[in-house]
Amino acid sequence: MKMTYLIVGILLMCGVVFYFTRCRNNSTVKNHKTRENAFDGLRDMAFSLTPVQLGVSFPDDKTIVYGIVMDWGMNSAVVTTVCYQTGDASLYLSSGGGIIGGGGHQAVNSAAKQFVSLAQTYLDKATKTETTDLPATDEIKFYLLTNKGVFAGEEQMKNFENETSKWLPLFEEGNKVITELRLTKGSFDGSL
Repeated sequence: MKMTYLIVGILLMCGVVFYFTRCRNNSTVKNHKTRENAFDGLRDMAFSLTPVQLGVSFPDDKTIVYGIVMDWGMNSAVVTTVCYQTGDASLYLSSGGGIIGGGGHQAVNSAAKQFVSLAQTYLDKATKTETTDLPATDEIKFYLLTNKGVFAGEEQMKNFENETSKWLPLFEEGNKVITELRLTKGSFDGSL
């Protein structure tokens, strides 16, 4: 499993480098330029989206996960994966760029729904929080968005690699979303 995570991480970083190299060298690729990096604003928006805005409702007597934000600290960057119960999914890079609107693709939509569904089983492992800090290098933070507030959990990458983490199944589901987003990247212009 350690090798799998290493390969996923390397492929993700290679994809980012390839994407930015391609954008710089290919005038047919649409490159949206902003004055500043949109990462913080998009990430903040992910946390502020409510069940009402998503068009879903829940009984008041239960705590229901309607979204998940997975932040992965990699070297000098953070990769943020955002998924909602509706199947909407996006990926943001703190270095700039990412993929938005992936939930319009069936494979991404299904993976996102499975990720959020599995997150429901992690509520008892998470702690209610008022802060949504970014992770340190080689740390992964999970933020479970619920109708009763945000719950958080975190883990060190080494514990995923040696398969001792209680968060491992959730991390693997998050990686499936990342993989599906990357596979559909070429079929739509949903990049930042």
